[in-house]
Amino acid sequence: MRPKPLIVIGLLAVAIMGAIPSRAQDASSAKSFLVSVYQQYQHGGIGIDFQGPDANLYFDSSLLALETADVRANGPGYAPAIDWDPICGCQDWDGIWNLNIDIHLESPQRADANISFTLFDPKNRPTDEISKLKITLVKENVGWRIWDILDESNPKFASSVRTLLQNDLASPRRKSAPASH
Repeated sequence: MRPKPLIVIGLLAVAIMGAIPSRAQDASSAKSFLVSVYQQYQHGGIGIDFQGPDANLYFDSSLLALETADVRANGPGYAPAIDWDPICGCQDWDGIWNLNIDIHLESPQRADANISFTLFDPKNRPTDEISKLKITLVKENVGWRIWDILDESNPKFASSVRTLLQNDLASPRRKSAPASH
């Protein structure tokens, strides 16, 4: 007895759909990744070092390569283009409060996240300033990594981290060693 074509097609469709990760799962995994990133900043946390040994767990390899090249190009005694923590858009924090993460999946390999939070305990906050970042994530190896960060709450940093690094590397200025005494 021959199988009916509609049954075969139906079974194939179910098998194929089961093999394709759902967009909801990808958005959920992207959000889980960012929640784990910001947990490093909670109430006295140490944050994530852009040049630290675990940076590859959080940042895309191409962004890390730009950061490494920029640090080398600037040389000892000179600040690289990124001399603050790009994940919180700050140098100091008491913690992360009122964290909100909104994920927009562009593809199974790329997502944008709109993130907002405050850096000070609501009881001690000097102002009602809210930090707003746009983080682009890409899949690298088996998980999400940060490909770029744009601080939308501070007009002083109108360029993304990636753009700041690229511009600093392309700068024609020649740096000499600091004067010794």
